[in-house]
Amino acid sequence: MRALPLSTTEGFVLSRVDGSTSVEDLSMISGIDEHALLGILDKLADLGVVELPWLPGRQRRVGKPPLMIAGASPPAPAAADAHFAVDAREHADHELDHDVQIPLAVRRRILDAFYAVEDKDFYALLGVARDADRKEIRTAYFELSRLFHPDAHFGKELGPFKSKMEAVFKALTSAYEALGKPKKRADYDEYLAVTEQTRTARTRLGTIDNRVAEVAAQRLAASRRAEEQQSRAEEAIRQALRPAPVPSVGRSKAPSMAPQPSNEERRARVRDRLRRGLKSAGSKRPPAPVEESTDPPVDTEQRRRSVIDGLKQSIQSSVAVTRAPGSQAQSHLRKAQEAERGGDPLLAAKELSVALTQEPDDPELLREYERVSKVVASNLADNYEKQALYEEKTSKWAAAGRSWARVADGRPNDAVPARRSAEALLKSSGNMHEAQKYAEQAVKLDGKNVTNLTVLARVYLAAGLKLNALRELEKAAQLAPNDELVNNLLRDAR
Repeated sequence: MRALPLSTTEGFVLSRVDGSTSVEDLSMISGIDEHALLGILDKLADLGVVELPWLPGRQRRVGKPPLMIAGASPPAPAAADAHFAVDAREHADHELDHDVQIPLAVRRRILDAFYAVEDKDFYALLGVARDADRKEIRTAYFELSRLFHPDAHFGKELGPFKSKMEAVFKALTSAYEALGKPKKRADYDEYLAVTEQTRTARTRLGTIDNRVAEVAAQRLAASRRAEEQQSRAEEAIRQALRPAPVPSVGRSKAPSMAPQPSNEERRARVRDRLRRGLKSAGSKRPPAPVEESTDPPVDTEQRRRSVIDGLKQSIQSSVAVTRAPGSQAQSHLRKAQEAERGGDPLLAAKELSVALTQEPDDPELLREYERVSKVVASNLADNYEKQALYEEKTSKWAAAGRSWARVADGRPNDAVPARRSAEALLKSSGNMHEAQKYAEQAVKLDGKNVTNLTVLARVYLAAGLKLNALRELEKAAQLAPNDELVNNLLRDAR
């Protein structure tokens, strides 16, 4: 082969010919335009190194089109990846500043796509509408693959961009495989519908929580205002009930600061006056004239009644603010019952939540809210289970672990979803704290199940907790002494 007069590009195309890959796929893999690729294949056929079993009705091209320059990068359609740029973020300098043989603009496009693919569904990933036909899906996939397949820059130094292009290409391929065949597309469409339902439900639950918190905050603020009003009114009552000051007689004198005589001193002074023949009361003097007040007389009783009436009004206002009338809570209860009859338990939970903020001690509301909450949790768990099963089937283990965890949260007495969440997280090498939490929950619910014990032991081993793993495996070995997996894990733990 090395003796053949082949360019680098022609040699690369030859290395990808395997007897089953189509011309279209070769074009996608190599990033070479199909017209130019056919010219390369014609040359390889003339050299006797490939055979071209063309499909019936397809005419072999006459003449040889000009070959591409060896090592040249194929031009990428400018708008093929425009939907990634919508979600583009500002990239740090260190992500763009690498010694690679690709232009800066292409680096940005690669980074835009890399950071966008994780949050997009397959249709959005390919940039096609939900009702796109197979031809549109195929065209979008091939156009994007020419840009993001690492071999599109064959022979060039890609640095860290190679792994990012591989991740994008892998996501694009998953999307194409799921949407390219009717059965797989139908399965994905069902999964997508369930996912959107649960996402909407979670958003509405968040709205309910925010609304409840908002109402609670408003009621707390109103209660505090009412307490302040009542406190001011009570202080006014106390002021009104204090005895009125006695009008002053004669000229006001500054209070004497001299020390008061003791009783013994007073008696001594009286005895002294008696010896002198004086009266104890002293000589009579005409009474001093009473100074008349220029202020109008104060009607203390009228003032008291006025303050008490103000207090009553303040308290009535406070009650009106801090206590919602029972009719309002009953109105929300009726709306909740209507929503549930209409098949919307989530809306029913929302109405009941608002009603409880108004009448938190109403036993009927509490019972209804608890019952409807269980219905909502059960419905969400069913949807999450459908998601988890599809994600397992497509080997999306991290996503499956999250979905099974939500199923377990909605079915707290069922050990199966808790165990499957731990298993999926193990396969994805995900969060071992979460895996341990759900594996332990499964064992707590069903500690006689060998699979539950084995999964928990595997989680412990992955976390480096050998003694814990050994304890669980010994329990499993007692239940199933001939289980090969248990025995193998026991040897590893010891």
